[in-house]
Amino acid sequence: TAIAAILAGTLNVGMIPDANPSRLVRDSQPLVSYLEQQTGAKIQLTVPTNYAAVVEALVAGKLDLAYLGGFTYVQARKRAGVIPLVQRTIDADFHSLFITQPSSGIETLQDLKGKTFAFGDVNSTSGRLMPTYFLHANGLPPLSTFKSFIFSGGHDATALAVANGKVDAGALDETWYRKLLDKGIITEKQVRVFWTTPGFPDYVWVAAKNLPPQTAAKLKDAYLRLDPAQPDDKVLLDLLRADKFVTVEDKKYDRLRDAAYKEGLLR
Repeated sequence: TAIAAILAGTLNVGMIPDANPSRLVRDSQPLVSYLEQQTGAKIQLTVPTNYAAVVEALVAGKLDLAYLGGFTYVQARKRAGVIPLVQRTIDADFHSLFITQPSSGIETLQDLKGKTFAFGDVNSTSGRLMPTYFLHANGLPPLSTFKSFIFSGGHDATALAVANGKVDAGALDETWYRKLLDKGIITEKQVRVFWTTPGFPDYVWVAAKNLPPQTAAKLKDAYLRLDPAQPDDKVLLDLLRADKFVTVEDKKYDRLRDAAYKEGLLR
């Protein structure tokens, strides 16, 4: 169990695969080193192939610390009693972007009728829950609006599906969209944003319910201490698509919880 691992000096950390899992593991090595240095523990990082697996691992007591989206957080809070530690400043007021190809002729949500569409993972906040919620709010239920839709599995996959013309449009996380453009994985010749959702709370780092409070406090401080003015810290913050980290309370997620209940995705 996770408790036995802590006693042996190991912390099990899980992250939702909001992009290609093997790439996330590789990109997260500087974070692993930083957390090891800050806590004195060995960090064992896992990035499974779907979002639900991270929630299940928390329920089974296999993780000490996890990086969740807003929707996976409300699921894990309900089922595993996880404790929210920190979020990036952007996560308090996050947005999904609806994208299409520049020449598609799609300018508004109404133009999506009869088109093909990509969501991210079925349990993604900015890739599925909130886009669906706002489509419904605009009188466009996915089942009757789209000719067909897919769950791509991740934000990078959604962007590529649109860029490559596999689908007419898609919805994804605003920070991933910018990162994919910055890295040249997609270009503005291939994609454009035609609608931005209103804000909602998203990603959060959480501690398992039974993680010793002093360990949770150490982890929380490690994130809060990251300073964009320090070059080494800036590398880590950029990696996490963060300007800095702030503390967060469960009640900030009430609006998201409501959306999940309304969409029948939380029972």
